[in-house]
Amino acid sequence: MRAAIRTGLLGTTVSFTKDQPYPLPDTAELKPNELLIKVKSAAINPVDYKLPRFIGGKGVGFDVSGIVERVCPTDDKSDFHVGDSVFGRVGIGLSSGALADYAIVSIDKIAKKPEWLSFDEAASIGVAYLTGIHAFKLGNVKEGSSVLVIGASGGCGLAGIQLAVAMKARVVGICSGKNFEFVRARSGIEQAENNNLELVDYTDEKAMSQFKINSVGKFDCIYDTQQQEVATEKTMCHPWRNC
Repeated sequence: MRAAIRTGLLGTTVSFTKDQPYPLPDTAELKPNELLIKVKSAAINPVDYKLPRFIGGKGVGFDVSGIVERVCPTDDKSDFHVGDSVFGRVGIGLSSGALADYAIVSIDKIAKKPEWLSFDEAASIGVAYLTGIHAFKLGNVKEGSSVLVIGASGGCGLAGIQLAVAMKARVVGICSGKNFEFVRARSGIEQAENNNLELVDYTDEKAMSQFKINSVGKFDCIYDTQQQEVATEKTMCHPWRNC
């Protein structure tokens, strides 16, 4: 089958092949709580190409959507059936990732796809939105919280904007001015209420300078999707954060 796999001495090179073995031979059985799905769509995240093979396994990709092809014959308590449309995440360390014709998934990492959600849209949810949910849990975000999203027009940033809006937080996003309308249109806020979302153009030195002055201690949670360093106690207590 077609698949993206990790190759090379360190397993950090991503290669595409048409000869990857089928993840489940016809004579083999699925383990309890496993499903075989025919992949319809998959999403690519930075973690997909950054993980080496000894951590991520040979297969590439986590976010997936598709149609259930086979179920475990001994798992009579499963809510999933052949033909179901599903979306979710492929487990780590498997020989076949999301970027393949077929993938094995665990039932605790997928859900049935709503009809109103396309396969492409469903596949884009996993990593970006789970990252935001974990960050906001850590940041104790709740209704009325002040949330700053840095990198608001990127994948994780836009997911963060939508999640914070859904949680009824007060949201400020930082991105380039050319992406303002893109973010507003996908923020989850109705057009008439778009004034509730504040956006700051980081390419405008004057606007950023004023924003930095006015934002000291202003935010309950800062979701920085652009920071390359691991968060530490020092960086967690950002000057803009109320801590």
